[in-house]
Amino acid sequence: MVIIGAGPAGSTCAYLLKKAGIDCVLVDYATFPREKICGGGLTPKAYELLQELMPDLRYNYQGVSRFKLMMDGVVRCEVDLDKELRMVPRKEFDYAMLKQYLAIGGQFHQGAFLRYDELPDGKVKVTLRSGEQFICDYLVGADGANSRVRKQLTGQRAINCLFLEQYVEKGPNEFVFEFSKQYKRGYYYSFPNVGWDIVGVGGDYSSAHELRSLLKDKNIRKMAPVDNAEVKGAFIPVNTLDSGKKHVILIGDAGGYANKLTYEGLYYAIATGRNASEAIINDKDFASINRELFRKKNRKEVFLSGLCYSRLGLWLMKLGSHHPKLIKKAFEMNY
Repeated sequence: MVIIGAGPAGSTCAYLLKKAGIDCVLVDYATFPREKICGGGLTPKAYELLQELMPDLRYNYQGVSRFKLMMDGVVRCEVDLDKELRMVPRKEFDYAMLKQYLAIGGQFHQGAFLRYDELPDGKVKVTLRSGEQFICDYLVGADGANSRVRKQLTGQRAINCLFLEQYVEKGPNEFVFEFSKQYKRGYYYSFPNVGWDIVGVGGDYSSAHELRSLLKDKNIRKMAPVDNAEVKGAFIPVNTLDSGKKHVILIGDAGGYANKLTYEGLYYAIATGRNASEAIINDKDFASINRELFRKKNRKEVFLSGLCYSRLGLWLMKLGSHHPKLIKKAFEMNY
């Protein structure tokens, strides 16, 4: 088995395969630990699933239970959540997951994916840019929103939203989400993390200038001691792409698995990594195993996304903000 991409999706899949006695090689061009642009939020369903799959995993995080909703610069309501969200530094978190796989004898290979070829005997030949080749029974693409495996497989680029982030000095230990007509199918956010906070803006269109202007308006200053603290961007996929093949599987952002409403992706990365390992171990079709988990959820998320970011949705959100219990329930349902 060859898995391209050693983020949470790839590491989850590789770890579970190795635990089941199936040899695989995990390939990534990056040197770990590596930087990763991401808010870093582990929702309760994400860290509970991770605890089930990797019970020995230990990671550093900032627990947060306070949620603040803003609209057009005005605080509309504040609520305390029943279960905390865990904010993780992705550089450390992703490396911790990779080390779990390595600790049980997993094989990691540094290299960049070039292409794959399906062989007459049903196996897959994977070629790296270096010219190195692997012959495997399954190829798993876990190489993110700009997946090269997906591009060769489907000829399609994922439909993405652009999110821009910046590290800033520590503030109150609370989540802040701000919605406004100026954020096209997106929002402004402030997430506490270990050692610093992360602020960002995203949607159908966002720019570094827009984020800098927002930070200036909100009197938020950059945290100078953090390396590479300038504005950075990342694409979040919003359309799911099935490979259509049994022996080539797309998981995590490579398969477009992110929450269509919130754009959260860590739960989906871990869950699809688990589903891919189950398909391979039991020689079943990944799409059929994955379908039950995402079929109803995708329909609901697509509907809510279309409603939430519309003028009607913003009006309903403003109306609902007078009832904090309703906002709390809506927030927890999507996390």
